[in-house]
Amino acid sequence: METALQFTPFQEQCIELVNNSDSACRGRHSLRCAVNHLKKGWALRGIDDDMAVFRTITAEEEAVSGLFHALKFRGYKNANRLKPHDHRHKNAAIPFLQILGFFFEEFLTFQGVDPKFHIKEEDGETRLRIALAIQYQGKEVWAYPLPPLNFAISSDGKSPSFKPQIERFLTDQNSSDMLTYVREQANLRNKILYAGADGFPQITDVEDSFFELRRTRVSAMICGYLFIQPYGQQMPFVQNSLDAFLAMLKIVESEVLHDEL
Repeated sequence: METALQFTPFQEQCIELVNNSDSACRGRHSLRCAVNHLKKGWALRGIDDDMAVFRTITAEEEAVSGLFHALKFRGYKNANRLKPHDHRHKNAAIPFLQILGFFFEEFLTFQGVDPKFHIKEEDGETRLRIALAIQYQGKEVWAYPLPPLNFAISSDGKSPSFKPQIERFLTDQNSSDMLTYVREQANLRNKILYAGADGFPQITDVEDSFFELRRTRVSAMICGYLFIQPYGQQMPFVQNSLDAFLAMLKIVESEVLHDEL
């Protein structure tokens, strides 16, 4: 049994970028805390599985808080309505990333684009960048949008609601309503901690895949933070995504978003 949770070299580099980021942004501390919870949760497996699972779920939620704080730090519209201590808000973030993944899977496959994540130094700054392979003078070269999410997607003057992708996600989860799904997910930690009518919870023999999945999710939040926090310029796609996220949770009105996009 491995005593330390292993990260890929890329993940280690991203963690280091977080460590070196602006300490004025509270999100930096949340993400460092998330990594700490991951490592301690992994170390507790087989010793105290209940607390191992609890710490690992906490790591995921704390990583989401880090992303929320980055949005607040950079002053995105309605970011103040995100609640880093609300389990429902935090448990909606991972599904929403999957929903964005569905969108880009459909859009980029159609366009024949295959973006990569590169860590690149430029003008004395080492940052996480989106890399796009393009042909130039018969050779494949990499193009790096700067800021990385400085683009917008719209139709009929409206930004996407991602409703088709939300419906796809709910179908995959055999759920009919996002708010119900999020409430159920948010209650998982309580089921680990508190007794119910049938007794108190006991968790044993947690698969390594449970921890590995949360490591992947925390790493995704770290990437999101590194695409947002370093840039003072507000990026349209970030705002579009925040608008759709808040509409999905019925925190803001969805009429200004495109129902079919």
